[in-house]
Amino acid sequence: MSEDAVSTLYCANHPDRETMLRCNRCEKPICYHCAVLTEVGYRCKECVRNQQAIYYNGAPQDLPVAAIIGLVLGGLAGAVASLILPALGLLGLIGALFVGPAAGGGIAEVIRRAVGRRRTLHMKWFAAGLCLVGILVGGGFLVAIGGIMAGAPFALLFSRLSVLVFAALTVSTVYARLL
Repeated sequence: MSEDAVSTLYCANHPDRETMLRCNRCEKPICYHCAVLTEVGYRCKECVRNQQAIYYNGAPQDLPVAAIIGLVLGGLAGAVASLILPALGLLGLIGALFVGPAAGGGIAEVIRRAVGRRRTLHMKWFAAGLCLVGILVGGGFLVAIGGIMAGAPFALLFSRLSVLVFAALTVSTVYARLL
């Protein structure tokens, strides 16, 4: 037998494809269609699935719980931020840079404790998305009322830049903390 015949590997899932790539966990030969690039190298889809089953251990009720908490706490945070931050002017904008991540971290921690520190694959998206909806609804309601009373809704929206910065930083922190 020649040396080339011994060293030629064929994909475990596609026996007609030659490959030089192996899964770095189980050493199974895999082609580029079967390979999944991870932070530690290429792995086969089975090893990636097994690892995700360990990492994502959430229960079915965890997504609705995270979504409801994100919506409610986001609404409260948006209402408070739209009452206080615009009144402070430039200090409100600077304050939003510090208060937004703190509020997002607090919301994410409440969500993590409510779901028993379990993770699901899409929890970060649901929680962050509904937190944004809550902030926009909670803050938007107050902005709409203030705009109607002031008679200048567009000018009022531009004065609410601090609330938009607060919302962006809060939502991004919720997403990052629930990774």
